[in-house]
Formats: sequence, C-alpha cells, structure tokens
Amino acid sequence: MQLIEGGGVSQLRGIVKQLGYNKDVDIEMGTITAPLPNISVKLDEANFDLDAEDCDVCEHLREHEREVSINGQDTTITFKDALKVGDRVAVVMFGAGQRYLILDRI
Repeated sequence: MQLIEGGGVSQLRGIVKQLGYNKDVDIEMGTITAPLPNISVKLDEANFDLDAEDCDVCEHLREHEREVSINGQDTTITFKDALKVGDRVAVVMFGAGQRYLILDRI
C-alpha cells in the first residue's frame, strides 16, 4: 500500500479506493449551514442541502451526557461541543444516497 497524503478524510477515501470500490457507501465533505436540532448541511459536491430528516448525527457531535466516576464518586458530565454553523464535516452517504451520517468534524 502506498502512503496517502492529506487530511483524515482524504486518507480514508484513499484507503477505500485502494481496497476496492463500494458502491453502497460514499464519503463527502460538507459545511453546517444550520445547527441542531434543525440541522442543515451543504455538501461540497451536491446542489442540495441535507436537513434533519435526511441525516443522522454521531453522538459525539451533539450535546450529550456521560456518567463517569471520578475518585470513586459517580457524576454526570455534559458535553456541549455541538456542531455549529460553518463547521466542516465528513458525511457518509449510504442506502443509494437515501441516508446520510454526519461522521465527524474536520
């Protein structure tokens, strides 16, 4: 396998190309144009925006809570670093382009 240059998404896309084409899954780049809960994403290579009904968002990109134990004390931590307008994201398209998963912030 050859060294693939570029960012994480470019490297992942290159690895997928080296291992073989999978017509059922594609990775695109996009920009958040409206925040959660009524999220909207403008894909770089498409002439339409995704809205909240079109896509799912990974938990670590939404405000969420986790239960943790610190020095033997159980507590709950709230992670508030949700996606914001202007954030660049990697979007996985699957199901013949009918479903989209916002995979990660870039």
